[in-house]
Parts: sequence; C-alpha cells; structure tokens
Amino acid sequence: MTPTGHKNNKSYLITGGTGSIGSEIARSLIASGAKNLTIFSRDDSKHFYLQEEFGKHKNIRYIIGDVRDRNSLAVAFEDRVDIVIHAAALKHVLICEQNPAEAVKTNIIGTQNVVDLAKRAEAQTMITISTDKAVNPSSTMGASKYIAEKLTLDGNSTGKTIFSCVRFGNLLGSRGSVIPNMLKGIRERGVLWISNKTVTRFAMPIPDAARLVLNATEACQGGEIFVLKMKTFSLGQLIEVMRDMKFSDKEFKIETRGVIDAEKIHEELISIEEANRLWETDTHFVIAPREAWEPRSKMRKASVVGYSSEDAEMFTNQRLREHIEECAASLGIE
Repeated sequence: MTPTGHKNNKSYLITGGTGSIGSEIARSLIASGAKNLTIFSRDDSKHFYLQEEFGKHKNIRYIIGDVRDRNSLAVAFEDRVDIVIHAAALKHVLICEQNPAEAVKTNIIGTQNVVDLAKRAEAQTMITISTDKAVNPSSTMGASKYIAEKLTLDGNSTGKTIFSCVRFGNLLGSRGSVIPNMLKGIRERGVLWISNKTVTRFAMPIPDAARLVLNATEACQGGEIFVLKMKTFSLGQLIEVMRDMKFSDKEFKIETRGVIDAEKIHEELISIEEANRLWETDTHFVIAPREAWEPRSKMRKASVVGYSSEDAEMFTNQRLREHIEECAASLGIE
C-alpha cells in the first residue's frame, strides 16, 4: 500500500494509544501533521512515558480510561473526532483463555462502545485493528476479535460513519511477542521456552503495520477488511537463527512445552469464504463487503484460495536476524 499524506485538518482518536501499535500510529500522525490527536489508554505509566516523548506537541490530549467504561470513553469524544483508530484489546491467547469474561468485556463490549460513540459523534471513519486469530477462531481471543470485526463492519448499517477493519499477524518486537520473550529467556534463564518448532506465524514490522492502518483510513469506503501481504516464520527457524547470535555467555537450552489447546499450529489471514470477495494490490489484500462495492483503481481480483502461514512466503534467515537485532537493541541486549 503506497503511503499517503494524512490531512492536517483531521482530528484523530487512538484507543489503546500507548500500546506498541497505537503509539507507533501516534508517532506517524504527529510526523504527518495531524491537526489534533487524542491518545486514550488505561495504562498511566505508558501515558507518562509517551508524554515525555511527545512533550513539545501542544495538540495532543492524553486521556486515561477503559473502552469497557462508556463514560470514560465518552470523554475522548468531547472534542471533535474525525478518525477513530481502535487498537485497544486483550491480545494474549493464554490470558484470554484464563479470563474469557474479561476478553468479552474488552474485545466485544469495548468495541461496541467505540462503534456507538463514533456514530454518535458523527466521526468520518473508524478502523478496528484485528488479528489473524479472528479467522476460523479456535481461541477465546480469536473468537472475541471475530465478533469485534462483525460489530465494527455492522456499524455501516446506519449513520454516516465509515467502518472498516485491518487484520494483522504478529507485530515484530511488540511487547509480549515471541522474539522479545525469547531474547529475555535466553538472557535471564539461559532457557528458550517454545510450544512446538513446527509452529508458523505471520509477522510484520510495527512501522509497516502503522502504515497499513493509516492508509486504510484514507482508502476505505466502508465494510472492507485490509490485510497486508505478510511473510511468515517458524519457531524452529527462529531458534536456528538465534543459535548463530550471541546474547549470553553460554549456550541456551530449548524447552518444548507443547501448544495450548486454544492455539493453532498455523494461522490464517483470509478464510476460504473471504477469498471469493478478495481484491489485491502489490502490497495488500482487500476483503470486500458482501454488498455492492467498487474497487479503487490499481486493484485487481485476487485468485487466492486462502492465506495460511503454513504455505505463505517465509522470511529469509538474514531478514529474521535483522529483526532480532532490532528487538535486542530496543531491550538493551547486546
């Protein structure tokens, strides 16, 4: 997806705005001259550090609140909001399995709250950030994000606001993701915990993910799901690359713990049913809504029968090494 200029007369709201993807989107918006930016998040420490980073900018509002709490969320809509980027979510599969009611409150009820308030405020556009785990879901997290997608797209049935989704795989280097966790395990314990070497996952750098979201706000017509063309890696490949890199004074051990019941060995980004409504450019797919929809220029009908991490193009070992080095530098690991 070709980067676009984001109009400096627009006001943006990012829920989950202090998280890995939310804060990167905020940086991009600040750099491109957004008129106003509201960062909404429940984490006061992350708010503090982000304010330290963005301190010189006077057009940013920082609001502590939870998308589950409609009253606190309503505060974020008190000033004019043109574009809503909904990044707040419970995203860890295991945590959601252990706390399914909490996953429902945040990922489902929270999303409906954002949709309702975006409509009431007559926002121009709302983009919900989703996950590959929402495709043929096997986990509580995936099922809750599947419903979050449905709630978002259903927002187009009434009102003037345009609602669309962006669907990701793993974000390389995000907090709690596989590479940072592996690096910490090697450094702190000399042990690398994995589920299964054959597990494959889609992945993308955080800046690419932010770019896709912001371009989707410009390109969406309502009802689409945007999917970046992503490469994959296997846990076995990660181990192979890490063995040639020095992160501790001694050789690390591998402890295989097995895949939890809710996890898949391979993930999907596009279902078989969605493949019938699929368009593409050189960089991304667009899953069109079922109703009448006209593709924009430079799009072509895609002939993909599904999109699984099992058979998608894999990262080269060199590219994975570069991503690992970037993660290590961000964690202060030499």
